[in-house]
Amino acid sequence: MPGSLPGATAEARTPRLGYARSMTTPGDPERLFEADADRAGYVQTMFTEISGRYDLMNRLMTLGRDQSWRRRAAQAAVRPGDVVVDAGTGTGDLAFACLDAGAARVTGFDFAGGMLAGARRKAHDRGLADRTEFALGDATKLPLPDASADVWCSAFVVRNIPDLDAALAEAHRVLRPGGRLAVLEIPKMERGLLRPFARVHFNQVVPRLGRLISGHRTAYTYLPVSVDHFLTPREFTQRLRSHGFEVTQVRMLMFHTVAMHIAVKR
Repeated sequence: MPGSLPGATAEARTPRLGYARSMTTPGDPERLFEADADRAGYVQTMFTEISGRYDLMNRLMTLGRDQSWRRRAAQAAVRPGDVVVDAGTGTGDLAFACLDAGAARVTGFDFAGGMLAGARRKAHDRGLADRTEFALGDATKLPLPDASADVWCSAFVVRNIPDLDAALAEAHRVLRPGGRLAVLEIPKMERGLLRPFARVHFNQVVPRLGRLISGHRTAYTYLPVSVDHFLTPREFTQRLRSHGFEVTQVRMLMFHTVAMHIAVKR
């Protein structure tokens, strides 16, 4: 297929990801951060279970703003004709934003099969199946050659990856020299006037709304815990630099509760 990523073949759709598929839900999400393998298995199962209501929850949690953030990230990173990798593509919204921004082709990887089914359905409905591929994959071990993509992007995924350093090293590996990285994420908030309000939103409002809408008992209780264990925007900038990226843009969105990082492979 013209413009496709070499190495993203049918074989990539069913890799052995190496994560436990345990359906056991921990009573305290904090325990997930004591053993990375357990967290990966839980997150994989959780996202599969909530895939049917994932888009609706995103709209409700962000007051309908998350799609505009994806468009902004795509417009900041994508150039006409680019080949894009979307790591943790979910139901494909960032991938489609990249196509709207001029990408020639997007390959989206996710380790939750239910999410990928939604992405493929959207691609078919929008007539974009010939410009997209959605495959099972691990962001720390992408089945792609070195220097094979122009853009590596991710939306609300990297804080869920137990080995963040491995994922960023992999992003650097698959990008061509001068390639661009775009990350949207909910960062750990630094101290400020808005922090108490953000904590009420993520610790009280979101879990209750999540249980009501998704029917999943702990998925959105895990979210604020994962944010607390992630990095501040400043710390994430430093982490990107340590992996060979030049950070060109950091934007704070929705009252500083969402960060957009744009970087270039040095």
